[in-house]
Amino acid sequence: MSATITTAPLNATFPILQAACEETGLPAEGAELIRDMDNAMWRLPGTGTVARVHGPGTEAVARNEVRGAYWLYANHIPVALPRHAEPVLVDGRPVTFWTDLGNGGPTTPGEIARILRDLHNLPVPAPAEVPLPTYNPFLLLPGQIDAAQTTDEAKAWLHDHAAELREQWLALDWPTATCVIHGDSGPGNTMVTASGPHLIDLERLSIGHREWDQATAAWQTDTFGAPADSYAAFRQVYRADVTQWTSGYTLIRDVRSLSACLFSLRHADKSDAARTEANYRLDCLRGQAGDRPWAWARPRPAH
Repeated sequence: MSATITTAPLNATFPILQAACEETGLPAEGAELIRDMDNAMWRLPGTGTVARVHGPGTEAVARNEVRGAYWLYANHIPVALPRHAEPVLVDGRPVTFWTDLGNGGPTTPGEIARILRDLHNLPVPAPAEVPLPTYNPFLLLPGQIDAAQTTDEAKAWLHDHAAELREQWLALDWPTATCVIHGDSGPGNTMVTASGPHLIDLERLSIGHREWDQATAAWQTDTFGAPADSYAAFRQVYRADVTQWTSGYTLIRDVRSLSACLFSLRHADKSDAARTEANYRLDCLRGQAGDRPWAWARPRPAH
């Protein structure tokens, strides 16, 4: 749901998109690839629709993403609405269709703080309405480490690092009750349109602790080098400062950093720049690149 990159019918996900479009009656001809990372995003020109080709074996996640979007919209949280009530399954990969919000940049820290505050104050939906999972940032890490494009020695270190973080996580004493969280509310998963700011990419929508979402803005500053006043603006609007919970914030920061490093390592073959960034992130985690802020580069959509 960001700027159009290219028309790329030879992309590996295009046949999946075609099959899903045939089932829903939407045209795939002229589809424009927006990005191709863990999921592939396609714009269907003239239809007001963006299609999302999810990874293999993620049908339950995609279904909850669609149901979650309807629930959020009904509760006045600004999101892109689905254009089809159920994911379309093609060769084990779900495809979902969404209202095209057009081109737009990420929300300001204050805007996302306001949306998240409203989200966190909603009553948790009944499982029969939206069966949201309990947030578990470690669930996919073993497979993601195995899929990392790095050495066996580095993978062994990553497995050990993840195990240490998980042990600390299980012992964490959270200061608040659980609520609905977005799970990944960084700049790439928010968007400002002519009608205002929106949350997008709801695949991690779940039941968790609000501190996880709150920590994202601070983590963007001390890991990606976002301006310090960005978190100050977030903190002022949200009316809480998660960094004051030192042990908890530090752990959330480290878990998020591991996940972001693994994302980069999974996509290290996209370009020379992607390989350089992936190796740099790994060096940072291993204490070989100095102290934060590390000024990690944000991933670019793939051509």
